[in-house]
Amino acid sequence: MALPAGDLHLPSGKLVAADPSWLMSWERSGIAPFTATVPPGTYPLTLALVEWPEDKRVAAAKLAIRDETVAAWEMALRPGQDPTILREGEAFTVGVDVATIALFDTVALEAMAKRTEEDPGSYYVAEADRPVELQDPASGANLIAFNTGWGDGGYPVWVGRTSSGAVACFLVDMAMLAPPPTPSGSPSSPRTAVSPRP
Repeated sequence: MALPAGDLHLPSGKLVAADPSWLMSWERSGIAPFTATVPPGTYPLTLALVEWPEDKRVAAAKLAIRDETVAAWEMALRPGQDPTILREGEAFTVGVDVATIALFDTVALEAMAKRTEEDPGSYYVAEADRPVELQDPASGANLIAFNTGWGDGGYPVWVGRTSSGAVACFLVDMAMLAPPPTPSGSPSSPRTAVSPRP
């Protein structure tokens, strides 16, 4: 089931994906935007849900940038991350300790860090089909938080590119086809064994 999760405003085009509980220590934790950037704008976020009779989980989250076919996938990287050091089946992931990932533009990083420190309940996501949105009026950016498929652990983000090399989408992969991930202990650069890329 595909669930529209709102529009993400990216005033600078630099996307951050992070566990919102780590934002208050973002400098120490190494939280930073991905090196793949997009034109400033507003982009739709969609959650892919898997459902059982008594449970519902987010299997993936897609931030659509261009309505074009994805010709190639690559790992979303933060500055300083080198994919050549990874073993087969590993990926750099977003570390998660509260079963939640938040997406937002880097211009709102300090504001969102202050917001989540002052009100830790502001980013609480009660149900898989009820993402949470926070606003930063000063920058024009917003934050959208959603549940992670297996809860705590580490989840990779992939960049889908068009045949011309432009970013078509970002995809947060909850690795639902892989065993539940091991809790990361690090918010920004754990290496986790994951299922194959999309």
